[in-house]
Amino acid sequence: MIIIVGGGIAGLALGWCLTKKGEKITVIEQHHVGSGASGVASAYLEPRLGLGAMRNLEWASIKAWPGFVAETEQASGKSIDYRSNGQLRPAFADSIDGVKNDAEARQAQGWNIQWLEGKELRNREPNLSPDIISAAYLPGVHWLDGRLLCQALAIAITNAGGTIIEGEKVTEIQHEHGQVTGAKTQNSTFRATRIVLSSAIDTNDIEGLPPELPKCRPVKGAIISLGMDSQHPLTSHLLRHPNGHVLTPRSDGRLLVGSTHEDDETSTHVPEDTRMRLKQSAIDLLPAAANLTITEATSGIRALIGDGTLRLGVSKTIPSLYYTLSHAGAGFLRAPAIAEQFADFIFDPASPCPLIDRFLHRG
Repeated sequence: MIIIVGGGIAGLALGWCLTKKGEKITVIEQHHVGSGASGVASAYLEPRLGLGAMRNLEWASIKAWPGFVAETEQASGKSIDYRSNGQLRPAFADSIDGVKNDAEARQAQGWNIQWLEGKELRNREPNLSPDIISAAYLPGVHWLDGRLLCQALAIAITNAGGTIIEGEKVTEIQHEHGQVTGAKTQNSTFRATRIVLSSAIDTNDIEGLPPELPKCRPVKGAIISLGMDSQHPLTSHLLRHPNGHVLTPRSDGRLLVGSTHEDDETSTHVPEDTRMRLKQSAIDLLPAAANLTITEATSGIRALIGDGTLRLGVSKTIPSLYYTLSHAGAGFLRAPAIAEQFADFIFDPASPCPLIDRFLHRG
């Protein structure tokens, strides 16, 4: 029995991959699946600029996403609103140099980038502000509904014989003679031969962890939803404001705007000034957004370790205790590749894991 502590995208994707290998899986989530940072994320899939191991991992994951979507939807019978319309990066007069520089840097690294101006841009997005003079179009950027994906993965795991336990907070990892024996919650004890920690910031509160396991630090991210007419949405593309805020349309009519970044903040309250600042970003790009109502304002606590680098591995002192932590804001982007290769490692520690080996602590 493998217990996965945490029902966000990292834990659920890993649970699904382990389930496909024939492992018996129990996911324990203190609230409901996808209720933490995974439920707040825009869940857009865009590799960052740069070269090296992390970029290789992200590009491999991008290529894996269509298959991962199809498999998850088939196994769960649930749509996750996967969209492939691409991203627009609009430029105002005072931001055009930055947008152009970014586009050129991406082209130099092999990205397919189209520069749009005038009638071509307005035909693609007629609701854009008249102050926008051009835009970079990134057709390779896709997105999905993170909450729906987490729900679909939970259903897929359950349909395949796994167990999802919601409303139970793991308070202690139990082990004897260097081997995991179980996980204790407020109400129960669950037996296990292996445990994987993917509970982000809540990992810091679990007793019985070895001192070598790194502590997480909180980073709050807030996001708002604006209510559009689903039949006549203001945009069909993911839009990135020059200030970094991203507008993400959902098929049900929601327009997500976010997210913020607040270090060492653990309150999930979204102040009024934050809501208005996010809405103003939407209005800057789509003036008609001024007439839209904020239907939801939520925040989640991302968990980073040290400089924020991804941490995967197994404990040196408890070799049946694994962890997948510090996914920051890229948990969805990297999920298919990390889940598949980390599942290989847990199933067989001798497995080659080329995409994650740079970030993998083998004990």
